[in-house]
Amino acid sequence: MVDKIIVRFGEINEWLVCDGDVSNQVRQGTPDELAAALKTMNWQGEVVVLVPGEKVLLTAAAVPSRQQRQIMQAVPNVVEEQLALDIDDCHFAIGDRNEAGEISVAVVSLEDMYRWQSTLSDVGVKPTLMYSDTLTGPWTRGISITVDGKRAHFRSGKFAGFTVPSHQIAFAAELIPDIEIVDLYAGQDDLEDLRIQLAQIEAIDGVLLNVHTRERGGNTLNEASNIEETLNLLQGEFQVSRETRSGFRVWQSAAILAVCTFLLHVSLLWGQGIYLQITANRYAQDARTLYREVFPNDQNVRDVRRQWDAHLSGSGSTSGDRFIALLSGVAANLSGSSMTVNNISYSEGRGGLTLQLTASRSEQLLQFSQTLNSEGFAAEIGTISQVEDNVRGSIKIGSSGGS
Repeated sequence: MVDKIIVRFGEINEWLVCDGDVSNQVRQGTPDELAAALKTMNWQGEVVVLVPGEKVLLTAAAVPSRQQRQIMQAVPNVVEEQLALDIDDCHFAIGDRNEAGEISVAVVSLEDMYRWQSTLSDVGVKPTLMYSDTLTGPWTRGISITVDGKRAHFRSGKFAGFTVPSHQIAFAAELIPDIEIVDLYAGQDDLEDLRIQLAQIEAIDGVLLNVHTRERGGNTLNEASNIEETLNLLQGEFQVSRETRSGFRVWQSAAILAVCTFLLHVSLLWGQGIYLQITANRYAQDARTLYREVFPNDQNVRDVRRQWDAHLSGSGSTSGDRFIALLSGVAANLSGSSMTVNNISYSEGRGGLTLQLTASRSEQLLQFSQTLNSEGFAAEIGTISQVEDNVRGSIKIGSSGGS
């Protein structure tokens, strides 16, 4: 089972699959080709991403505080003068303190971080570590330079360095103050192309240049697979949890998920109960309001349902039956229409209903009135008025034979 994948972004994307102590051949290609390769693998473990050193500013900030929160608040302001972008457009990652007691800092544009994250997401992998490839080259003392094709990585400390085009090696070395020992690592072919620049470095006063010939130039991914953890860019909003294969961790995650699911379920039931109670109270209030409009002469109504039943049972009068008949006819013909009932009033003496309706067109009110008349009701339109984009009107409805 694969336990580590190393991906390096650059002009040519590279990736390496590590299975225990065995590293497979480095492959190159597009993100789509990487995605296709990963689909055929059974892998679980770290995804280490190397990003171009040219995109990362490695610096240091003198912050006396030991509290992480205060350090993160202070760092952007301390290094602001070194930035080419506004601090709001930058992502800041911090590492250990250097020998001078300063906080190691890596600065990357937020645009680059989002782009790299998006590319990895499209491929289907979630990075656990992200480093500047400047820090993957060897370093023991002084200045170390690793020639990586058309690029050169300068390292002056565990978390310090920069990357420049390889044709600017001598110029960059001359800008470094108090330079004494320079260890240069390059392939044989690279050394042939750098003879003039190496001579310029040796000509710097007090500089001792040690050239180390490598079978292959550059920071190979096989070497990167063995590097110690360095300044991880995945901090703050980009921070991810490091996965482990421990069985305890798996069961712990399952337990946390189960508890969260239970609490979510209880919360939903509790919220649903509150919603239903509020809805029931509203319906009860609407029923009481409607009852008082229909039977305005009834006083001291405590049980609306019982009072409704008393009226519906007749109580020696046909008033309740007449009201129910009218209301049923109105409801049957209103169902499915786009008209809105604003108010219903019932005249027990006259035995008729008066509806206040809102419709989009006056024709709807006329058609509704005609439909009621055709079904045996005595419907008569009262007033019709235009209100903005709608029409409001009143319809008086009685039983056939009088209203």
